[in-house]
Amino acid sequence: MNFRTTLIIIVLLAGIGGAYYLFFQEPSDKAVENEKPPIHQVYDVTRDAVQQVEIAFADAAYQDLKLVKDTTDNWQLARPFQADADSEKVSQMLDDILNKRVKQTLEVTELAQYGLDTPSITLSLSTEGDLPTATFLIGKKAINFSVYVKEKSETHIFLIESSALDDLTKSPTDLRDRSVLKFNPETVSSIQFKHRAAGSASQSSTINCEKRDGTWHVRHPLEAKADTQDIEDLLSELRSLKVSTFEADGADTKVQLEKSGLDDPRIQVELTDGDKTYAVNIGASVGSETGTQGRVYVKTTVYQDAAYTVDEGIYHLLNKSVFDLRDKRVIDFQRTDTIRIEIKQDRETTVCTKNFDNIWELQTPTGKIKADAEAVDDLLFGVDSLEAAAFVDDSTGRLASYGLATPSIKVAFTQRGEEEPTVLSIGTYTQDGTVYVKAEQSPQVSRVKRTLIDKIAQGTAWLRDKQVLNFHIDDAIRLTSTLAGAPAFTCQRLGTNWRLTTPVQEDANNAAVNGIIYALDDLMAAAFVGSKSTPTDSATGFSNPNVQLTVELRNQKVYTLQVGNQVDASGRFYARLQHEPNLIFLLDAELIPKLKTTLELIRTSEE
Repeated sequence: MNFRTTLIIIVLLAGIGGAYYLFFQEPSDKAVENEKPPIHQVYDVTRDAVQQVEIAFADAAYQDLKLVKDTTDNWQLARPFQADADSEKVSQMLDDILNKRVKQTLEVTELAQYGLDTPSITLSLSTEGDLPTATFLIGKKAINFSVYVKEKSETHIFLIESSALDDLTKSPTDLRDRSVLKFNPETVSSIQFKHRAAGSASQSSTINCEKRDGTWHVRHPLEAKADTQDIEDLLSELRSLKVSTFEADGADTKVQLEKSGLDDPRIQVELTDGDKTYAVNIGASVGSETGTQGRVYVKTTVYQDAAYTVDEGIYHLLNKSVFDLRDKRVIDFQRTDTIRIEIKQDRETTVCTKNFDNIWELQTPTGKIKADAEAVDDLLFGVDSLEAAAFVDDSTGRLASYGLATPSIKVAFTQRGEEEPTVLSIGTYTQDGTVYVKAEQSPQVSRVKRTLIDKIAQGTAWLRDKQVLNFHIDDAIRLTSTLAGAPAFTCQRLGTNWRLTTPVQEDANNAAVNGIIYALDDLMAAAFVGSKSTPTDSATGFSNPNVQLTVELRNQKVYTLQVGNQVDASGRFYARLQHEPNLIFLLDAELIPKLKTTLELIRTSEE
């Protein structure tokens, strides 16, 4: 093949390729897409401009719908009944249909063959007034996942995606707002709870609460401060409550009332939010035969002709007694600003102060000692969060009946910058294990659980630092150990080593001796025994201790620890320091083996 022939072939192939590109190549997706405008562009109807939507169905199994946008731009269901619509769902439905692209336009004369003489769905959209801006008739499905559509006023028809049928085939339930009540919890100013007495259709009790200066108060049947946080939580949960099922609407609701217990509701709650009033009624629980246990029937006054079911938790949320709604805190003070605590009981006074380093110290007859920071925090937090187990509402003038005319214990909390302390008075114990208490600044007498009160009654024993000894291990120069039923021994420190001095004189096992010294230095009492509950000598076993350890320091101080009998099944042991015989404390059982070392082990040479 010569050069001329080759050139001719190349030219012919280039021509064929160019012709194919010009006449047969499909346009790009972008070009095709641009040639298919969306419905909202063709008919100049945007989602946000639509004020009214009507959907009519040829199939009688579906209810015709009418949706109207209110003055706050929220959608309302106007037909087949009135109800709040879910604005987000309505907007999504409009987006779905208005963003459909017109695939193809057809000029036709006969509508029946396209299902447009009796359309399956008629969609009317109004942007101003009641007259439709555009009405779309949706007919039969076509090939390529399309459906025939006609705008009512036009002669031609067009094709769009057949998913439009699913977009518009909606029931009232599909588009309804499932919020039971729509209100602003922060602006509610009053609440009324009305409870039907159990087993009685005529007797009921009412509780009224009112918000004043940001704080909730019970107004009826008594005047008392309410638990603001609990009420705010209740309002928040009520606002977020959603419908589980829509049971009845319109005329059907009257038939449903007796079955659902809504003709005589168990609970009625009414809220005042500005100039609006909202109410919800709680009826009977849903019967087990329906297979939907765990729900209750409800009805609101916003839509009288509607009955719903919701999670039965709403019944427990709203079934409140006066006690449930009251502020149960016994005393009000700022625990973080407290700088002095004073506990007075009988002839004993415990004083605990915070120094400039924010360290708590106890004032004792022998001077200041470090307080147990954890115990002080437990006291402050415990009293600050102390809640009434019951209120005594007839306490005026009867303080002596509760041991509060002359309290057995008074606890005073002095706060930084305050001259007068906040005082908690503690009275007598009751048979049910509670204790009468009263804040000095309040006339209210309450009963509280005794757990915290029992700790307060220990006074210094509870609040003192639990470290038994406080020395540096290198300061220990002599150790004497006496174990019940075993030979006693004494060790002397020589430099960095230990030497037995009695009953034999020889080098000691340094590791064994240092182990006891470390145990003494780290020794922590599990608890101190208060002066009111001091056990007898026979109970403690101090007359013949199980363990007695004496450590002498370089500064000539001498401490003797005595460990007596086991207390009880808890496994703790009585212990004390010999120079403070009345200050008895308890040691956990796992500490005792660390304090016990026999002469035989002390004599064992180290490898």
